[in-house]
Amino acid sequence: MFPLTNVLSCTEPIEGFGSLSYHQRDHAKAYVTGLIAATNKTIDGIARHVMPSGSERALNKFLGEYDWDEDKLNLERLEELQKHNETRWSKKGYIAIDDSLTEKTGEEIPEAGTFYDHADGEYIWGQNLVYSFYTDEKTGYPLGFRLYEKETEVTKLDQARQLVEEAEERAEVPAKTYLFDSWYCDQELIETIESYGKDWITALKSDRKVEFAEQEWRIDELHEEVDLTDREVDGTTYRIWTRKLPVSQLGEKKVIIAEKVSEDDDEDNPVKYLVTNKIDAQSADIIESYGFRWRIETFFEDSKQDLGFADCEVQRERSAKRHWHMNMLAYSLLRLGPAQCASSARSIRTKATSMRTEWEWSVKEAVHNLVEWVREQGDRAITDIMAEFDELFINVRS
Repeated sequence: MFPLTNVLSCTEPIEGFGSLSYHQRDHAKAYVTGLIAATNKTIDGIARHVMPSGSERALNKFLGEYDWDEDKLNLERLEELQKHNETRWSKKGYIAIDDSLTEKTGEEIPEAGTFYDHADGEYIWGQNLVYSFYTDEKTGYPLGFRLYEKETEVTKLDQARQLVEEAEERAEVPAKTYLFDSWYCDQELIETIESYGKDWITALKSDRKVEFAEQEWRIDELHEEVDLTDREVDGTTYRIWTRKLPVSQLGEKKVIIAEKVSEDDDEDNPVKYLVTNKIDAQSADIIESYGFRWRIETFFEDSKQDLGFADCEVQRERSAKRHWHMNMLAYSLLRLGPAQCASSARSIRTKATSMRTEWEWSVKEAVHNLVEWVREQGDRAITDIMAEFDELFINVRS
């Protein structure tokens, strides 16, 4: 990994954040630059790779000791996104609720515990975070999160309700519809959403009970008894059946059974059992809308792979939460795209079309900054320049 001689231009909006002092803004820009472009995204790695970051001690104090309001910073992040057409939210958007596990090794990691990882089918030691996420046709970014504390009486469903209240009352997100999977199909969560006049679409577990033809059925048993109709949804064929039915604990709602049709015999075609309070909506629209929920899964994947989501090993809860706020800030600033970043590197960049591409352009900018820095060294011998880099390269190799 080469040294990062300057903060990335996409961090410039941080200059306008009143939640941070002058020096704290410098730390934030360096930390976000490290999360985006450094190979080692721990505090120690960022301090060693990002030359303007100062020291590891300075970054540790920024995360754990300095007085700044992370909730205010989060609102400023969202306000910045509303200044740009490509990231501005709308009533036609969606808010997804979901959680993600981060595997850890240390015993003293805040709120670490043993959790079942459904993706790998095994238990892991790690942290579990519940997120709210805005998405629409053109963009997607996190709204807020909660670190799940396993040993308390506050459940993930409680935290999901908190995130809904935060999105509605503090951030005032205008998106009309909430999306979540079957684990969050909870009466109290749905009542909270509906109390704000919002709609929702969720999946039902296969054993959820519904009433049809004066009988009570498991939804998967009902699926075996009804005739499904082929229908095109956004270029994909589904076999669909839909009715307005009483659903256990939820009352009368619109229920959709949808099975994806594929010509590939090896492709898995799981059946989706969807339910919504949007009684009059078309089935195709419900299925297409629910597909936006996967954007939050993409956020988790991108953040873990490219932005150091799980790389922080700090032992203080305050520092860990601030790390995740910096992670959301890095993701959001990348979402603004190269066109929003004033930089001497702009001539080598084009408008990015995906988060991964935006990340790649930021890494290219880091290379450009390094080349420019070397050119500015004038008559300095290359051995002197490499001596300045020596400790960085040694630590990268280690």
